[in-house]
Amino acid sequence: MIYEFLCRKGGVMFFVVVPIFMVILLGYYFGKIKPDDGGSDKLINDYVLYVALPALLFLAVAQSDLADLQQWDFLWSTLFGIVSVYVIGGVVARLAGIELPGSSILSMGASYGTTGYMGVPILLSVYGSQAALPAAIATIIHNIPAIMAVIISWDVFGKKAGGEGVFPVQSALRALRVTLTNPLTVSVLAGLAFVVFGVNVPGFLDSFASFLGAAAGPTALFALGLGLSRLDVKEHVNSKAIKVVVPMVVLKTAVQPIITFLVAVYFFGMGDGDELWLAAAVVMAAQPIGAGVYVFAKKYGYKPDTISLAIIVSLLVSLVTIPVVLGLFGF
Repeated sequence: MIYEFLCRKGGVMFFVVVPIFMVILLGYYFGKIKPDDGGSDKLINDYVLYVALPALLFLAVAQSDLADLQQWDFLWSTLFGIVSVYVIGGVVARLAGIELPGSSILSMGASYGTTGYMGVPILLSVYGSQAALPAAIATIIHNIPAIMAVIISWDVFGKKAGGEGVFPVQSALRALRVTLTNPLTVSVLAGLAFVVFGVNVPGFLDSFASFLGAAAGPTALFALGLGLSRLDVKEHVNSKAIKVVVPMVVLKTAVQPIITFLVAVYFFGMGDGDELWLAAAVVMAAQPIGAGVYVFAKKYGYKPDTISLAIIVSLLVSLVTIPVVLGLFGF
């Protein structure tokens, strides 16, 4: 019976999600037939990161009530899922002979997903504008822990390896500054200020942000496909890379959403009256590995080719797993 339910619900949601993946595929195809001239890719990504998504997230938070933001079960369930797979990823890396700071990149790959570029459009496409607020909050929760952990790990353990001085507190402050100045974080904090101080969003600002935010979903998905088209992974597919990729993909697309769901339902009792928030928590946890992991792998020079392979594999796997997850929460 469970199998039939998954097939029925997952099948319906598969066709709901297919257009989303088609936009990603279109971006990928466009990237293959139009070589990057050195600035066009960055321009469209900057538009998504600095303009469209921030406008969408700002408006989602600014137009909410303070009571709507006090979703503590959602918050702690999401955080538990992130931290759990980050730690598990570190343990798996250690068993494979990979120590800090390198293991932090693999842990990030296991816990950091494409929440902004893919999670937000999916939730809005399936559940409508009512999903904008949980999508906004989830995006920030998923951004902060893993990014801070990676920065601190490389500052502390990377410098130890090089024999340089280590200042953990200074590193933590730097990591906090990086995460808090992220455009997506700033937009949510700005929206939160409107709510806390009881300021209504002026009509012109509402129209302005709505107009920009409307482009966030398709543009973000197209930019994601465009970015993936620039990753050259064919020559890096080997048994050594697969041993790193498989655990990351399994942890990110399967273990994290399962842990998040179990904690949310059986520990915090979510599901009766807050189905949308429960769905948002699990769907965001089920997102494939985010491109940000590749950015950090490239920055620190640690297995960027393997990480790019993991990102593409996780995206392909999510084509199956995300419709199934959405099917379970169809209401």
